Amino acid sequence: MFTKYTSLIIPTRNRSNQVNRLLAYFIKNNLSFNQILIVDSSDNQKNSFKINDLKKLKAKVISSYPSASHQRNLGLAKVKKNSNLVLFLDDDVIFYNSSFKEMNKYINKINNIDDIAGIAFNLITHSKENLLLKRFKDLDLLKKFNIFSSLPGKVMQSGWHTKIENIKKDTYVQWLFSGATIYKKKVIKHRKFNETLGAYSYLEDLFFSYGIYRDGYKLLVTKNAKFKNPNFVERSNFKFGIKEITNRYKFVCKFRLNFLLFFLLSFLRFSLSFVQIFKLKLNYLLRSLGNICALLKIIFKKNER
Repeated sequence: MFTKYTSLIIPTRNRSNQVNRLLAYFIKNNLSFNQILIVDSSDNQKNSFKINDLKKLKAKVISSYPSASHQRNLGLAKVKKNSNLVLFLDDDVIFYNSSFKEMNKYINKINNIDDIAGIAFNLITHSKENLLLKRFKDLDLLKKFNIFSSLPGKVMQSGWHTKIENIKKDTYVQWLFSGATIYKKKVIKHRKFNETLGAYSYLEDLFFSYGIYRDGYKLLVTKNAKFKNPNFVERSNFKFGIKEITNRYKFVCKFRLNFLLFFLLSFLRFSLSFVQIFKLKLNYLLRSLGNICALLKIIFKKNER
């Protein structure tokens, strides 16, 4: 099993129950890792991780301040020299009984393929997408001018990216989420997650994985190695509205994408969020206000230069 030469990094915050569930899954399925690092930024550092399970798996708990990017970097800095792979997991993911057996088949295939740097489990969701948003994504005009795409795992010149979930066939993509993803250590050992994106680190996985893609490596999402993340919470507050735009703008700047398309799609996304207000989804008002504040701030700063 590939886990025997894999370092596992789990950033967590105030979710010891979810981490305990993951540890119990590993024990139940006889999964042993070369190294397990739980990077904890909980408010109460006297957490309630199950000591016996930690000992069985030889898992180490590392204290950190709240920042998903910093927590992943802290784990990366402590990866063992004899690990060939690094697996990043969110603390609340739920695997199927066959998930790691299926992933093992893929790992055996890609181990000797040098240009494949990362491989992700397949996120299975059952939520229904907003109809208005779906129609927006399917607009031919957006696809024609490379503003947006309906294909999974694409990064557009506008700086916006498409989701990766419910994949029906093995798919090469341009970015990978870090919720359940394996990287070859030799590719990422000198890379870092962006720590300027705030405590929530919105888009940190996009920055990290797209940089690898732009360096000429391939990223793969599997069809058969599946997982679920039922605790997904859609953020709609004012602060997130600001981060949604400012972090995206940082991404566009870093990779020298198209600023005009970024502003165009950002305004369209703001409009879609604002429309939700008329459906009595008032929490979107704060998100929309955050969006427009961030856009205005960026525009004024550009004009001052």
